[in-house]
Amino acid sequence: MRITREIEASIEDLKDYVRFHTELGFGIACMYVKEGSEEFERTLETILVSQDEVTRLTSVLKENSYTSLSDEFPAAGIYEREMFEMSNVVPLGNQDMRPLKLRSIQEGAYPLQKGAKEPTGIRSTPIPRNVIKGEGLFEIPVGPIHAGVIGPGHFRFSVAGEPILTMRTYLGYSHRGIEKMLEVPANKDMTRLIERISGDNAIAHSLAYLQAMEGDAEIPLRARYIRTIYAELERIHNLFGGISGIVLDTALSVPAAKGYMLKERMHRLNERITGHRLLWGTLCLGGVCVDIDEEKASLIEKELMRMKLDVDDFFDMATSSASFMDRAETTGVLNSHDAVELRAVGPIARGSGIEYDVRKSHPYEVYDRIGMKVATHTRGDVYARFRVKTSEISEAISIIMQCLDNIEDGPISSKIKIKDGFSIGAVESPRGESIHCVHIVDGKIWRYKIKDASFPNWPALELAVLGNIVPDFPLINKSFDLSYSGNDL
Repeated sequence: MRITREIEASIEDLKDYVRFHTELGFGIACMYVKEGSEEFERTLETILVSQDEVTRLTSVLKENSYTSLSDEFPAAGIYEREMFEMSNVVPLGNQDMRPLKLRSIQEGAYPLQKGAKEPTGIRSTPIPRNVIKGEGLFEIPVGPIHAGVIGPGHFRFSVAGEPILTMRTYLGYSHRGIEKMLEVPANKDMTRLIERISGDNAIAHSLAYLQAMEGDAEIPLRARYIRTIYAELERIHNLFGGISGIVLDTALSVPAAKGYMLKERMHRLNERITGHRLLWGTLCLGGVCVDIDEEKASLIEKELMRMKLDVDDFFDMATSSASFMDRAETTGVLNSHDAVELRAVGPIARGSGIEYDVRKSHPYEVYDRIGMKVATHTRGDVYARFRVKTSEISEAISIIMQCLDNIEDGPISSKIKIKDGFSIGAVESPRGESIHCVHIVDGKIWRYKIKDASFPNWPALELAVLGNIVPDFPLINKSFDLSYSGNDL
């Protein structure tokens, strides 16, 4: 992703600049605070993205507060909560300042501020009750520990009988301080840590990191093809997990078993070609660590040819079931207006009719050299998301086949020189647009910002469940398939 314009906007005029860009089709893709030093001032950084352009707004923070954007631009709300918790920048007027990642921390400590501060006690914020009252209303707390192999998250429902009137999410149980850990010498390859932001999206986050660190460095063409292949292999096994979970939550055990079998086949294919089921350890600064020779290419092609037929069979097995369609259709609707307002991303947004995919709008690696279609659906329900994800598996297979047909001989890595300044990386992960921003000062990472695709989609989940019955929440949640660790960092 390349910045097409950089604007120094006063903090007083920030809302006007965002409004102007929004009217042109931009959305808030990322917001964060960059701490100041003796040489430069503390700033609020806003990244605005459209279908083909990217604007960076830089606003000097003269105080530790500014007028909130969330009343007019709901997408800003979750970033403002994060900036308050991490950097002590107060968004005046924000009506939703629930704890986002930190509920217990040393008083006066804000993790991303520069300089250690003497603790004065513990700042503890209990999870509040939902603000809704009335006769016959009940509150149901769920989590943070859940059945199955998923991350921890607390959900608090207000219900009248079974219909959900309000649902609030409380996350942060997987917070590890990754952004702070990345404040190291810029020439130190941190791919190993980046892979562990969200283990099933290791390639996506690594690619965003490498884009940001490599900047405009020349990467060998063969390495770019291989990176693209690994990204699509990761997409396939993620999407199989997502759609299999949807089917399982509608009690269709046989199709679900077939879906999980296909996911396992992908994991085994990954291991045979790279040595790791989740493709860890394959990428590095300047290229890739693991090549794809002719034998591996033949293995990938043979397995994916079978897989393409199996995807169609799986889809037919699920959608031919009346009980599946009854559970999936009209359940968990996220309308296109709300998807745009919250700037939802990935299959969640595309299932609500938003035709945006980083691979198409802001191509990276070799996505500008191959043909691809962006799968969308307009209904915004569980079925729409299921259909989009199924279509994306077939499209990922097509992309890999094109890469294998066009890949050329050559080196798989090159030496690069990392430069001071600002840079950005953006990828279309299996869950959607993920962004990494880096500020390098005197050869050291001064600020590293990560926006996982799940981060803007959690508020969208809170809207999608409204009016649905409590037993349908697991199905809706699975259709979103968000990452707890990716959100919490």
